[in-house]
Amino acid sequence: MHDHTRAGQEWISWNGNVRHRYARMHQPASESELVDAVRDSSVVRPFGNKQSSADIAAGTPDLVSLDRYDRIVAIDHERREITAESGIRLADLLRRIDELGWSLSALPDIDTITLGGAIATATHGTAAAGRILSDHMVRCRLVTADGTVREFTEDDPEMPALRVSLGVLGVFSTITLRCDLPFHLALTERPVRDRDWSQMIPHLLDRHPFVRVLYLPHTGYGYLITGDRSDTPPRGRTAPWWVKYRRAVSARLYRRTVRHPKFTVFANRLIKRLFFSHTQTGFGTLYEATVTKSRGSTLELAEWSVALEDFPALFAELSAALNDRKNPAFAHIPMDVRFLQADTSWLSYAYQRDCVTVGCVTRTPEHADEYAAFEVVEDIFRRHGGRPHWAKRHRMRGEDFAAVYPRWADFCSLRRRMDPHGKFLNPYLRRLFGEESSFDAPS
Repeated sequence: MHDHTRAGQEWISWNGNVRHRYARMHQPASESELVDAVRDSSVVRPFGNKQSSADIAAGTPDLVSLDRYDRIVAIDHERREITAESGIRLADLLRRIDELGWSLSALPDIDTITLGGAIATATHGTAAAGRILSDHMVRCRLVTADGTVREFTEDDPEMPALRVSLGVLGVFSTITLRCDLPFHLALTERPVRDRDWSQMIPHLLDRHPFVRVLYLPHTGYGYLITGDRSDTPPRGRTAPWWVKYRRAVSARLYRRTVRHPKFTVFANRLIKRLFFSHTQTGFGTLYEATVTKSRGSTLELAEWSVALEDFPALFAELSAALNDRKNPAFAHIPMDVRFLQADTSWLSYAYQRDCVTVGCVTRTPEHADEYAAFEVVEDIFRRHGGRPHWAKRHRMRGEDFAAVYPRWADFCSLRRRMDPHGKFLNPYLRRLFGEESSFDAPS
């Protein structure tokens, strides 16, 4: 048995909703150990911090934990490039990027996930010119199904597929990101009526480099966060002292909605009044000012994207449905609305289109299967050409994706060439790629 291999136990995701038995857990600390783990496995999935709501990170006899494969291995000051092992937590990587005086175009709102997982699933932040984190990847080393290590650069034709590849083309070994010039943001946060912020989006994106909206169903409001590049902090307006208790209060209120979904209307209005009725300012680097540094395992998440030009029609339908008391979808708040610039990664939410992403959350993840908002939100987005977040909850499978991803067939063809025996497919991914009957998984 490998020096860093554990015998089988149960793999459990961050919120307890995904569970799988496994035979062996590999824990490589070097590229050679990662190669051995992949080559010696028949069917294998890598994983990081287990924070996916989708069943993409386990469910195979062999697993590769990247916890010990987490170092920064190279810094190129001239090119503003940083290379790290794929298991590094974003917290460690982003702090180092800040220390170097660099930045990225947009950052996800949490920093506990791994770099490899973030790249593979198109994890993203928000900005008028924001790009998914994967779009900063200019080079990578990939352990392929036969244990070969291949290096890809931004000039290779496979790179637009690799940048968002769900770990089905191989396991990322090291990843090189090209960073941007540094900047500071002066943030302003304030409540704005739905009828106003939803119509202001083009103006907001033209005027502010950073735009985010926390949509608050059943209240008539969104909590608008805008940021402008600045060298000096804005005139200070701090949040009320009790705002730090928002997550705890929300969790307590939403527990009651499991048996009484209509209680969500009261809960949302109370949460809005307590925690989203004030105006406040902030200042810092993008990482300092916009990334949540901690989050409990109390969520189940879905997220959908739609073309920016289609958002007004979608939001009109979405808000009407969620605010209709006859509709069983009593959505918890906030629903995170973010913005991305078009890119060229085949399976990116922003492939060939500027887009808006909208999150849907339940604070009672153990009851996620009964949370009607997930299905209602999905149905509405799919009517508008929506694309689901790869690491979050959705029901799309196989050919469903061909209708919304122009390069879906090309990606599937590349996947079959690079992994003809399905070494990197668990049962969920076989269904997702429509591969249930195309081959027998190796034993």
